[in-house]
Amino acid sequence: MTGFDISIVFKIVGIGILVAAAQYVLKCSNKEEYALIATLAGLSIVLFWVVQLLGVFFDQVKSVFKLF
Repeated sequence: MTGFDISIVFKIVGIGILVAAAQYVLKCSNKEEYALIATLAGLSIVLFWVVQLLGVFFDQVKSVFKLF
């Protein structure tokens, strides 16, 4: 990954929409536990992507300032 790719924003929005729909359906069918699991799964996927992007960002900052 070089630079900022706008497709990651669309992926995050897509995950958010899917999780919201799954949570709505599961809560309406009295499956609150599964709704929570779906929400946590979506959150963990997005956090994984964000951590990767932060790693790339810090590598770029190190290369700009020639640290380490």
